[in-house]
Amino acid sequence: MGCGTAFMRLVLFVTNVVITIFSIALIAVGAVCIYKLHELETIFDDNARYLGFGSLAIGMLLLVLGITGVCGACVQGTKSCLVMHLILLGLLIIAEAIGIGLLLYYSADDDLEKEISKTVQDAFKTYGGNETSSAAITDGIDMFQEVLHCCGQHTYKDWSNSSVAFTWVITLNYGAYLPDSCCRTKKSGCGKTLSVIKANQTAVNSTFFTQGCEDEVHDYLDKWSGVVTGILIAIAVLQVLCFLFGVCLTCIKKD
Repeated sequence: MGCGTAFMRLVLFVTNVVITIFSIALIAVGAVCIYKLHELETIFDDNARYLGFGSLAIGMLLLVLGITGVCGACVQGTKSCLVMHLILLGLLIIAEAIGIGLLLYYSADDDLEKEISKTVQDAFKTYGGNETSSAAITDGIDMFQEVLHCCGQHTYKDWSNSSVAFTWVITLNYGAYLPDSCCRTKKSGCGKTLSVIKANQTAVNSTFFTQGCEDEVHDYLDKWSGVVTGILIAIAVLQVLCFLFGVCLTCIKKD
């Protein structure tokens, strides 16, 4: 076996080991999203379902891709395994090219930001309601406030504004308080301390998250859409290289 063949096998092996590990992580993310689907749907509607089941499906595809690639790189005489790997890899490269195009298109689309703003606005208006759908929305907003370290739609003061948090202010008459999920150190009833320290902005800032969640969501998407696009492009280039190496190894292998 020449040095060129050994190098191609090594690149193919290492790449597919990484793909296998990544696929397992992606399957785990999809499983968590499906487990938390009810809460995620309150913010992202059907997009949460697409994220969960899409991550699971892509993870399984990548798992098969990685395993066939590792087998094809390690085991001599496994031409059929390499052929299967090349077919899956070719389909994946095409799908990623489409995905990168869509990501670039939607990341620059103002309608997406407007849709996110409308969804967030509707969610905050029904926060705290007793209905089953409202309870799911409440859990979803609590989760996002805790994860993104934010409070309110635009600012923590939204929780005293009936035009933003209608149910919280009008129905529950909690306009003087904040949800406990706004607290930097969460404990039961901690949101009620706002009524005591609201005149001291320094104390408010140290006790509660004050940045609005809508801005945090937009910042999060803007930040990670570019990162994800860059990663996808780098992966696609590497996959094209692996595809070419795979074709060479397939031609060299003999049944």
